[in-house]
Amino acid sequence: MKNTIKRPKADIKYLPVDYIVESASAILTILLIILPIYFYNQLPDTIPTHFNALGEPDSYGSKNTIWILPVIGLILYVGLTILNKYPHVFNYPVEVTESNAGKLYQTATRVIRILKLIITSIFVYLCYGTINSGINDANGLGTWFLPVFIVIIAVLLVSMLLAMYRNR
Repeated sequence: MKNTIKRPKADIKYLPVDYIVESASAILTILLIILPIYFYNQLPDTIPTHFNALGEPDSYGSKNTIWILPVIGLILYVGLTILNKYPHVFNYPVEVTESNAGKLYQTATRVIRILKLIITSIFVYLCYGTINSGINDANGLGTWFLPVFIVIIAVLLVSMLLAMYRNR
């Protein structure tokens, strides 16, 4: 049985920060594609394909696997961009009404935009770390990578929930 909740549609006003975040995500996505193109011929035949929780390489594969990161990153970028055009279908922790729809949708779309920026940043860093580990035999991503990533996502989600409860 399909749940058909009718939510109001609202015009979302973009602020300068929204354009900045969107532009930064696009630039990082382009960088994610350019990095492997630029460094591909310098890569050894075997590169790291996985890193453990400490950021150390723990699995290796063909240098062709470097293309997985840009492909997944591009799919996520496009998918989140499309998803962000339909904020009325998102799940919200509060009831969406005519009076609060604009604020809730603006908050939700900004969170998706920031999440897209975080994801593209992570993919660029992973791609760079993989390339650097392959070319320079570097020691991986660093021990701080996973904790910082988790904290950033947690702060974003808590901030979003607080903003939505304030705007209900």
